[in-house]
Amino acid sequence: MAGEECKAALYKKIIERYKQVIEEGEAKSVPELKERVQPKNPVIQKLREQIVSEFHPYISERDFEAAALKAFELVRDEISNEPLPVEFWLSLEEILELKAADEMDKATLLCSLLVALENNSARVIVASEGADKHAFVLYEFNGFHHLLDPFHGVTLSGSKQEVIEKFFEGKQHGKLYEFNHETYEEW
Repeated sequence: MAGEECKAALYKKIIERYKQVIEEGEAKSVPELKERVQPKNPVIQKLREQIVSEFHPYISERDFEAAALKAFELVRDEISNEPLPVEFWLSLEEILELKAADEMDKATLLCSLLVALENNSARVIVASEGADKHAFVLYEFNGFHHLLDPFHGVTLSGSKQEVIEKFFEGKQHGKLYEFNHETYEEW
C-alpha cells in the first residue's frame, strides 16, 4: 500500500478497534436527537438565503415545494455519501466543511433546511432493524406527504402510509421513529 491508502487503512483499523467506545460516546438521548435538527443554525440560515434568493419574493405557501426540491438537490448532490463503519455524528458545520456525510447526517441537514424554509412538519424518519438504520425526511405540504431520501436520491409523494409502504416495498423496516427540533415519536 502506498501513502494515503496505507494511512486510510490504518485509520480504519483504529476506528474498528474502538468502535464500541466511539459509539457509546456518540449515543443520543431523545432531547439530544431533537437538537440535531437546527433550523436557526447560521450555516442553515446561509443555505436558506441561497435557496430563497431565487424567488422574488419567497412566499412559503407558494414557493415551498420548489424550494424543498432545491434543498433536496443541494444535499443529495453537493454532500457526498460517506457511510461510516461506526455511528458518529457530524455537526452541520462539519458536514458543509467536509462536503460529506452519512445517511443520518444528510437527513438531519435536509430536515433543518426544510424547517428553515418554513415547513415545521418536516421530520427525520429513521427505520431501525437491529443494527441497520435507514434515515430520510418526510414532510406534509398541500395535503400530501413527501418523502425525500438524499442519500439514495429517492422522492415519493402521497399519503403518509402510501409513501412509507412504497419506499420499503414490502421489505422489513423494523421500528420507525421520527423527530425534528420540536418533536419525537415512535410508531
